[in-house]
Amino acid sequence: MHAKIAGLGQWRPEGVRRNEDWPAEFVLASKRRQGDRTLVDVPTEGEPDQHRAIVKRHLAAEEGDPFLGGKERRIAEAGASSAEAEALAGKAALVDAGVDGAELDAIFSWALVPDRLMPSNACRVAQRLGATRAWAGTTDTACASPVTQLTLAAALIESGRARTVLLTQSHLVSPTFPLMHPASPCVGDGATAMLVTASETPGILLTHSVTHGEYYDSVLWCRSKDSAADPPWWEAGGAFFMGSHDQASTRQLMQDTVKVGATTVHELAERARFDVREIAALASVQPRRWVPGAIAEGLGLSPEIAVDTYESYAHLGGAGAVANLLAARERGLLKAGALAVMYAQGAGFTRAAAAIRW
Repeated sequence: MHAKIAGLGQWRPEGVRRNEDWPAEFVLASKRRQGDRTLVDVPTEGEPDQHRAIVKRHLAAEEGDPFLGGKERRIAEAGASSAEAEALAGKAALVDAGVDGAELDAIFSWALVPDRLMPSNACRVAQRLGATRAWAGTTDTACASPVTQLTLAAALIESGRARTVLLTQSHLVSPTFPLMHPASPCVGDGATAMLVTASETPGILLTHSVTHGEYYDSVLWCRSKDSAADPPWWEAGGAFFMGSHDQASTRQLMQDTVKVGATTVHELAERARFDVREIAALASVQPRRWVPGAIAEGLGLSPEIAVDTYESYAHLGGAGAVANLLAARERGLLKAGALAVMYAQGAGFTRAAAAIRW
């Protein structure tokens, strides 16, 4: 038995934040390069190669733009539930596939900002969807989680332990970025879902993931930039924010984003025995507008196969790769038999890619 993606779904908040919604002071601060720019600036120093040349060209194109290529981003209402958002995206995926929630065997959730530390959002998703015979839990490799979820779903189905698995992803992160933070225009809110079912023909061909724990402190939730002064999450302290305890490694990851993405897809192609030139659609994470197309360039492919939704949604974390897969389908790139590749990378640091036969 094989596994395939049978349905895709997405939930978008009604609120839209446009560039003109930022105060004039934000633009002035950006021009003066003020504020914590750890998650914004991409260095290009070091030994030049084809990937850094691509990055340098794209950085030059967005030079002077305080919004870094974004135009709009969806913003959830204050206090919005990420579990509810995932349930709505999951419902859309079920409808897309013509499957009832009662048929689900398992649900895997990923939430950058879960409603609770425990229990998992997946428990609420299961209840909302009427998945009365499913078990539900969290899978977390940060923004690489969609590929991790596909790996687990395919393994369950191929081993005969499940036939229908729902995968949900949520990114309700905008409240954690003050409007004056240099990276605030880069993030948006939303949720996505994939329904994976048993199939007579191969759909999820292979997944390939590698974790590099040396980057464990590069990007994390913290309450102080100083690791020695950062209290454990269960102790009293200030508000959490997305930051770094190792800025040198953060800069390294940002500088090598295109190289890491292209390398991971090449490794996937070698293991799955296909030529990268066969890829009809690349659905990638989009921490910046140019990243998906730049990874395609790094593979020697046309940027046109790398659909991005950045101008409308900005960075959606792990949900971004699924939103881009959905956009690729809407744009006609996923014809029957087409080869699609999903690429995602997540804090920790995990790089992951999946080969999907549509």
